[in-house]
Amino acid sequence: MTKQKSLVTLVLILVGILLACGTSFAAEKAAKMKPIKIGVLFIASGPMGGYGKHGFQSVQMAVDEINASGGILGRKVEAIYEDTKLKADVATEIVKRFIEKDKVDFIIGPTSSGVAVPVAKLANEKKKIIVLTQAAANSMTDTGFGRYQFATLSNAMMHSRSGAYYMASKPYKRWMVIGPNYNYGHESWAAFKEKLKELRPDVEFVGEAWPKLTEKEFKPFIEKIVEAKPDAVWSPLWGMDAVNFIKQAKEKQLFDKIAFAFPDGAALETLIPLGKDMPNGIFVAARYFFLTPDTAINKKFVKMYQERFKELPDYMATETYAGVYFIKAAIERAGTLNADKIVTAVEKEPLAWETPEGWKIMRKEDHAVVEDVVWGETDYSDKFGFAILKNMQAIQAEEICRTPEELRAVRENFMKRIRPDN
Repeated sequence: MTKQKSLVTLVLILVGILLACGTSFAAEKAAKMKPIKIGVLFIASGPMGGYGKHGFQSVQMAVDEINASGGILGRKVEAIYEDTKLKADVATEIVKRFIEKDKVDFIIGPTSSGVAVPVAKLANEKKKIIVLTQAAANSMTDTGFGRYQFATLSNAMMHSRSGAYYMASKPYKRWMVIGPNYNYGHESWAAFKEKLKELRPDVEFVGEAWPKLTEKEFKPFIEKIVEAKPDAVWSPLWGMDAVNFIKQAKEKQLFDKIAFAFPDGAALETLIPLGKDMPNGIFVAARYFFLTPDTAINKKFVKMYQERFKELPDYMATETYAGVYFIKAAIERAGTLNADKIVTAVEKEPLAWETPEGWKIMRKEDHAVVEDVVWGETDYSDKFGFAILKNMQAIQAEEICRTPEELRAVRENFMKRIRPDN
């Protein structure tokens, strides 16, 4: 080969290398400029549809705010919304489509814990981060824990323990439950009983009533309560189930004779539909209530949400809004969208981020949030046209979260049950 031909060959090789490098750089730059995709799935139709509506609205509000301020790592954020219709098979198909077709980077949702269990399992199998902002079964963070799932709301156990602390000082000795007949309801009652018995060894548990989710006729369950003659009833009924039960129980003057504690009763999805039908003096809790805390960030959030959507934000809105900002904080800490690197970065030390509720802290042990739970008593407000909370009391997070030792024991006992020979 002549020197001239050798030179031409070398030039062509160098040009090829430069073109390849340029193409690779362009591809990498283009990838970085693609929007960060979040797949969002909640119940958005039927009697529980308000949960999805608030969830979708708050995601869009957070996404718009983040994009207006420059996005995340310089990239815009895009959300895709789907209705699970309270069906696990529908939800899992949505998640498959999110991951395989839409190529989402993160998933937020779903609403019901019964739907969340298979959805989270699938997300973990696909190594896709899922942020639970409405599903509250505590098994999602202990025996059903997965590396790629995070919960940004206080779970059933935390609300039950807070309820036990709140009710322990009151004079009620005979307790029973009426709750939805699936994992959330049963876990709520079990955790409440355990903590209340620890705080008040003299209490008795005198009955259980388990209507199905979306039950319409509560008469037989009301009769069961009357027959058991409890002093007080623990009721993790939520949404329209709580609304229908309270209306029917009020007709029977049940609230005149028996105290009730609803760990989800201060949700606006319950208070607003009931209006004046919500009896005064019912003990209720909320993961968030729009009148508290009295901070600039919460006041701004309530004002902006109300101006944009013409309604007050319920806890589903605030928890889901916080979920989007958790994703932002986690990505910015890790400096990447790589799921494994994000999980490692969050677990390295607790991640704290500010929300309308106050500062939330994500624990590394169970990917569960650390936060207080607010309880109070219902009191009808002419100003709002529904009951608000009086005598509010915040039960401190340190009292209600599982300790690392408790968490380890729960998981070890679970493994012994499913693998008795090990």
